[in-house]
Amino acid sequence: MKEKAVFDKKKFVVIIVCILLYVAIVMFPTPDGLTVEGKKSLALMAVAVISWIFEVIPIGLSASLFVMIMPTLGIVSMEEAMSNFMIATVLFIMSTFIIAHVFVETGLGKRVSLFISTLFGKKSSRVLLSYMLSTSLISGVLLSIPAAIIFAGVATTLLKKNNCTPGKSNFGKQMMIGIPVAAAIGGIGTPAGSGLNVLAISLLESTAGVTINFFQWTMVGFPMAIILTLIAWFIIMKMIPSEIDIVQGLDDVKEEAKKLGKLTTAEKKFLVIFSIELILWLTQPWNGINTAVVAIIATSLFFIPGVDLCTWEKANKSINWELLLLVGGSNSLAMAISSTQGSQWLANAILGGLVDSPILVVLFAVTAFGVFSHLLIPVSSAVIVVAVPMVALLAQNIGINPALLVLPIAFTASDVFLMPLDPIPLTTYHYGHWKMWDMMKPGFIISMAWIILCVGFVLIAQALGIV
Repeated sequence: MKEKAVFDKKKFVVIIVCILLYVAIVMFPTPDGLTVEGKKSLALMAVAVISWIFEVIPIGLSASLFVMIMPTLGIVSMEEAMSNFMIATVLFIMSTFIIAHVFVETGLGKRVSLFISTLFGKKSSRVLLSYMLSTSLISGVLLSIPAAIIFAGVATTLLKKNNCTPGKSNFGKQMMIGIPVAAAIGGIGTPAGSGLNVLAISLLESTAGVTINFFQWTMVGFPMAIILTLIAWFIIMKMIPSEIDIVQGLDDVKEEAKKLGKLTTAEKKFLVIFSIELILWLTQPWNGINTAVVAIIATSLFFIPGVDLCTWEKANKSINWELLLLVGGSNSLAMAISSTQGSQWLANAILGGLVDSPILVVLFAVTAFGVFSHLLIPVSSAVIVVAVPMVALLAQNIGINPALLVLPIAFTASDVFLMPLDPIPLTTYHYGHWKMWDMMKPGFIISMAWIILCVGFVLIAQALGIV
């Protein structure tokens, strides 16, 4: 007998509110400087953000829905909506999911995590540092979520050996907060670290015609991620003092790492392919090959006879198709807002007062906006979609390179500590070692440091001619 579906009153109310909100905005007199199509696109964006926050319809499906109804609502044509939906960014992110899967599947993920876990000694503060720094480095090139999952798994075994009771042990709290924090921070290291990075790069190119290549991003993002990880480690260590001085069980970890023996053939194959891929990404300004093309070619090599590192059945399960649909839908919606002058009107309305301000003030304001917007829009991709076209236009109005203002938005989109509802912090939440407030307290201090560091690095990048 089939289970009777439960009527969700909350979601039904949200759907009604979304419909009424769209109608109300469309019926409202069109402000000066805003087209009717622009008003409709902004109304649809407001509805999209609300629906994504409350997940009234599965996010991937709703993102596709908003793309498909834009022509019906008279916002843009079907051709324009679909051309901005299926972009190279989607294929790049798909490839990174498969790369991360093969990294784990070959056993290399476990080998690396076991080896790095004991690098800095047995003191609890140094163990925390080894896990956070390792997670940050790995997430910079292999996506944040797989990196957090790998190191959380190894950390769980270590915590059990030290009798760290979930909810009572500060060392457990340190580790299980530090790992996702480091994963989120490390994700800004290169474009491959997060789908948010490539979404921001794509929107910058489509809305402002400015390109940031893999090398440029990494020159700014990688050193900033390392320094910020060290700052986050210090903050977490001080704000959540460990009850353990010397960590037990690290000798067992070393022994387990030794038992793995030499690199397997599969691990060597992965390292060769991934090394070539990384070199091509970093030399993109000189070789001229699109990063998505490199990613697809490298990923395809995993499947060819003689390499055989993956099957499509396994790869298919590793891909977050919902995220791919969300990225495509977000890009299409953002481009619709831009092409109908909606983003220009919104930029003038919200950020217009910054046009005559010094560049330092503008950078701090935009970066702070990127951080604190998560309190209103706890969906990072929605923050990117709303903010990138706005700040790109603000930069053009000021007369500076749009990349200078888009980069702070892109970097801080990964700052998910003030409202830890993102999938990255949730990778360790279910272990029971921390509550939301436990992450928000150090998260606020880390966010303040992130703002200052981000502004500093963007100014240095400008001075050095990187952007």
